[in-house]
Amino acid sequence: MKTDGLFSAHSVTINAKLNEPFYIIPFGDIHRESEAFAHEEWEQFLAYAKKKKNTYFFGMGDFCDGCSTSERQILANAGMHDSTKATMKGVYRGVVKTLANELSFMKGKIIGMLGGNHFYELENGENTDHVLAHSLGAKYLGCTALVRLNIVLGNKKSTHLDIFANHGKGGGRTVGATFNAIEDMQKVADADIYVMGHTHSKGTMPSFPRMRLVPNGNDGVTVRARQPFLGRTGSFLKTYENGKKAYGVDALYPGCSLGVIEFEVTPIRVQKDGVDRIELKITGKA
Repeated sequence: MKTDGLFSAHSVTINAKLNEPFYIIPFGDIHRESEAFAHEEWEQFLAYAKKKKNTYFFGMGDFCDGCSTSERQILANAGMHDSTKATMKGVYRGVVKTLANELSFMKGKIIGMLGGNHFYELENGENTDHVLAHSLGAKYLGCTALVRLNIVLGNKKSTHLDIFANHGKGGGRTVGATFNAIEDMQKVADADIYVMGHTHSKGTMPSFPRMRLVPNGNDGVTVRARQPFLGRTGSFLKTYENGKKAYGVDALYPGCSLGVIEFEVTPIRVQKDGVDRIELKITGKA
């Protein structure tokens, strides 16, 4: 597997209210034009996401089925006619246009968009992931990003939430193993939410709480705990479908976890230890 290898740091400001939750939905591994694309589940997601209030979205890559690493290497050395290249470019731009139309309701609510390892490379140095991000007015982040949400509250107080996101790497075929790679992300960056795609597994879980020191209002400090959340972000690519061939069948992969995960984030006011501060209550669900 090979992505573009790009890392980005990014920040986004959003407005929120005390004691009112907002939601973050990572979505990716769509593989839109694949024969095994899960049309029904995709339509269900779109209908749900359009109605969901106070929601922000995070693209996780592999939006198109595109070309794998080995396929891009073959195409690069294929010596194809210019007319063939133009035809393929037109096909993939059409796929991106379809996706951009389907996701147009997300404009202005996308935190950022990762690239994956399935994409079609264009002659200007960009690829289909870039084009989709541009079409939606979103920041293209590469394969890995550390993103800060600056959360502004109605009373002019503010706080922040950090997300460390990576398109993903393999993590084994057991439920526990799929989260091992995400746990390892905690060694790389400090964040509140860690998310990874690629394996088509889906689920959220809290990590171990971490102690931190905060002022107590009396020229001293007190201990507060912060609990990060981990998430594998799901897929819209079926593994097994009656009468159809797929590489996952040949490899006897587990079935894909179709759909998305989401995080609920609620700003709360804590008046304790002589300090009035804002904290975030985070929960995750699949």
